[in-house]
Amino acid sequence: MSMNFETQEGRANYLNDKLDNLLSGINASYGQALLDELVTRLTRTIDDFNQEVEEIMGDLKESSDRRSQIIHDLMEGNDISNSDTESDGSDDESTREMSAWEKKLEGL
Repeated sequence: MSMNFETQEGRANYLNDKLDNLLSGINASYGQALLDELVTRLTRTIDDFNQEVEEIMGDLKESSDRRSQIIHDLMEGNDISNSDTESDGSDDESTREMSAWEKKLEGL
C-alpha cells in the first residue's frame, strides 16, 4: 500500500490508518469518537499553524518592500523623512547614521 503525501487527502488517509491501528484495542464505542476528536484537533492545529506562517510571511514581505524602497530612495538621492523611520529624539545621531549609510550605498 503506497501513501501519497503530496495531497491533503493522502496525508489524512495515512493519519486515519495509523490512528485506526492505534485505537484497535479500545472499545468500539469510544474509538470512533476519540478518532474524530483527534482528527479535528490535528486539523485545527494545522490550520492555526498555516495562518500564523502566512501572517509572518506577509510581515516579512512588507518589511522587505519597505527596506527596498528606502534603499532605492537613498540611491536616487531622495531625502528620507522622519515619518518613515522611528525617532527617539536624537535627530543629530540618526542624521549622522543616515549619512554614513548613504556613503556606503554610494560606494557600491
